[in-house]
Formats: sequence, structure tokens, C-alpha cells
Amino acid sequence: MLNDVDYCGGFEREDIDQIFEAVRSNYEAWCSGFAPLVVGSDMDSVSVQEFCRTLFKMRPDITLSLAQTIFLSDMRHIHGLVTVPCHIIQSIKDVAVPVAVSEYLHQNLGGESVVEVTATEGHLPQLSSPDILIPVLLKHIRFGIADLAVL
Repeated sequence: MLNDVDYCGGFEREDIDQIFEAVRSNYEAWCSGFAPLVVGSDMDSVSVQEFCRTLFKMRPDITLSLAQTIFLSDMRHIHGLVTVPCHIIQSIKDVAVPVAVSEYLHQNLGGESVVEVTATEGHLPQLSSPDILIPVLLKHIRFGIADLAVL
């Protein structure tokens, strides 16, 4: 989501346009640079290599279309309509979605929510830190929001 008057944590339009141009102009270089950033590890890591391999398998035009959908969709106007309890699990260091975004969601969803910031890096902690993420997921599956407040 683009930064706005009441929202900080997204991207500026120029940044997004640069991402789109990088995908268009040199897809392989973009994949090689994007994978370590989004996974939160270096290129030698198995999880980064696997994620990069899956990106290389996608057609560049499909990746560009997906990126445009993700970066240009703005659903802020319906956050208040979400009334089911939400467990928001956030990496402490995520270049794609900073902690401020999870706090924004927590404040703007229409129902109960809880935010847990994990000691993980990257946007895909299921790849970079499954040993940390799995216990957190299990805790949120087992307990309701009210129960988590007292844990």
C-alpha cells in the first residue's frame, strides 16, 4: 500500500515503479536481489535459494502482474468491515511490511485483534525461521485472543 497521510509503512509510488521496471528490464537480476531481501537471509541460505528457484520458474509477465496487484491494491477502506478475530503475526525485521503496518491493522480492523511481533527476519518467516514461527502459530491456533492476553 502506498504511504498516505494516515498510513506510513508502505511504499512511495516511485519505489514501486522502480520495482516494476526492475522486473521488466532484468528479471533474473531482480529475482536474485529480491529473494534474499524478502526471505531475510543471504543468498547462500537454502531457503533463499529455494525461493529464488521458484521465482525463476514464473514467467516475468506473470510476476509483474502479480507485483502490480500486490503493490497497487489498497483495501484500507474495508479494514473496519473485518469483524472476525484476527491474529496478526509480524516479523521484527521485514523489508516489505514493517511493524508499523501490523499496528495499523490492529488499530483499524473492525473486530478484536492481537499483534505478536516475532524474533524473525524477512517477509517469509516460514522459510527463514520455521523453528521460531511454528510454536507461535501453534499458540495462536490453540488460544483465542482473550486467552493470549493473559499468557
